[in-house]
Amino acid sequence: MIVIKKKYFFILMMFLTIISCNENRNKKKSSKTENTIIEGIMPNLPDGTMYLWEEGPDNKIDSCTTVNGKFKISHRWSSNEEPNYIGLFHFDKNGIKRVFNFKTNALYKGKGWSVNVFYPDSLIVINGKFIEDSPIEGFVIPNNIKSFTGPLDKFGKQTEAFFNIDGDLFEKIDNNTYLIVKEKLAKYPYSYHLLYKIDENKNSFTANQVKEFLGLFKGEITQSKTYKNLYSYNEKRFNAQNIAVPQLSNQSNIKTNIIDKKHQKHLLVFWASWCGPCRQEIPMLKKVHSAFGQEVEFVSISIDEDKNLWQKALQEEKMNWKQLIISNNPAEKEALQIHFKLNSAVPYTVLVDDNLKILSSSTGLSNEKELEKLFVK
Repeated sequence: MIVIKKKYFFILMMFLTIISCNENRNKKKSSKTENTIIEGIMPNLPDGTMYLWEEGPDNKIDSCTTVNGKFKISHRWSSNEEPNYIGLFHFDKNGIKRVFNFKTNALYKGKGWSVNVFYPDSLIVINGKFIEDSPIEGFVIPNNIKSFTGPLDKFGKQTEAFFNIDGDLFEKIDNNTYLIVKEKLAKYPYSYHLLYKIDENKNSFTANQVKEFLGLFKGEITQSKTYKNLYSYNEKRFNAQNIAVPQLSNQSNIKTNIIDKKHQKHLLVFWASWCGPCRQEIPMLKKVHSAFGQEVEFVSISIDEDKNLWQKALQEEKMNWKQLIISNNPAEKEALQIHFKLNSAVPYTVLVDDNLKILSSSTGLSNEKELEKLFVK
């Protein structure tokens, strides 16, 4: 899947990127927590340096030395920011990198779930010995990187909510998802994790369901930028019929209609040059296009913010069907989200008729046989 910059959340998401990619919302820190202290003692931790990161391990934002397993990081946030996912890793004096995963009370696919992130609550305490993880079949980890899992001993209400919401809750959205989200909001009406996940998947819920969710949040979170933007967007969904479908720019920078009505069906593929799964499925799309391109119009729509990267990818991939790109105009992107139920993940594939009625949609790598079945219906 990818919400549409790249996002690195849980250790799980590192594996899900083989299926889809997520765009970054540029979420930020809470006005209620201006400082986060992360401290603890890991008896089996060698001397070295502990690093704090956000939005991905490449983005280090603070550090401290570790001596005899002890460490303490005190980080100050801007007072007007919303909370973001943060995590830790450690380098010892021999150059060994240790990444840390934390046990939650939640499940993923019915099994225990550990994540490599938490929220920037005011105090995070980590004590005790972390256990080295067993190798994951099919994944080769360099010899200088080791993965460890253990518990967080103390944390605040944002991490508590996050650690009690199943990791696959939003993967297959149906009426049961709607009921569980309502239940979780009743228990955690302050949860930014729930707000972000609802926002990322807003078009998989009805406008009335999202309105009901928004009514269940309480406190300072209702004054956040993410909440207000979601509220504004959702109100527009009630008048979708009055929102025009925009024309998009083609490779020659000429505005053109998204579909050509000489075809009865149109396969729209939302993708990005930087999205691995998007590039991975292109050979399959070429194969299907060669078989059905006369009956079904193929249209690839890029969410790239950099047109040069998009043009470069087109030269490399040589897709011989209509290629369009979404501009950086927020209104244009919003209209597409409303009409095609585009969430925050790509590749997103949607089959529409001449009236732009959605016949089928899916997020993640497309299945060749399933596409063929849709085309011959």
